[in-house]
Amino acid sequence: MISQGMYINVDSICYSLYRGLRMLGDGVWKHRLFRWWRKTEIKSEHIEIDFAPKLRIIWDNGWVSLELLLVNDASMTVWVEEAIVVLTDLDANWQTSIPTGHARHEIRQNVRANESFGLSLAGAIYDAAGRPQGGYSCLISIDVRCRFGEEWFNKVLDTYKVEMTGLKARALHRSRWYGKKARPCDHSV
Repeated sequence: MISQGMYINVDSICYSLYRGLRMLGDGVWKHRLFRWWRKTEIKSEHIEIDFAPKLRIIWDNGWVSLELLLVNDASMTVWVEEAIVVLTDLDANWQTSIPTGHARHEIRQNVRANESFGLSLAGAIYDAAGRPQGGYSCLISIDVRCRFGEEWFNKVLDTYKVEMTGLKARALHRSRWYGKKARPCDHSV
């Protein structure tokens, strides 16, 4: 039932004389919502994912940290599940635990479109190296597991040589010729 101040035209648009309100019928709303929903879906099976993890050293108020920076330049949000850190050629003295040589750092964070997210990997590397009490160095490779839409993928960083003292990073160098030496193994989901 339509009140006295409303009428419907042929396009099922309801007009009200009260304060100039303009309302749309159910059919028009559903059609526009469906068109918007189709535009947000991924159009192609082979799209380029512009998501790049980077490793860097951050100096902040006298504190030095080794940071994994997740940069999302894609048009959609990327879910980052975890980062797997693999250590090789560990040179350390006075370890307080047995070095495992690898660590799984759970991230479980959304990185929105055109944004970045940084997190420290110093603790994960320190634990994987066996909690050494002095200076230590190693080669590290990092595998970041992500989901873009409904598709899971891995982004593997280049191998780096890291020199640290405890949780503080002293140096970070990209090791180009060690590339095949420290790669994380494939794991099932």
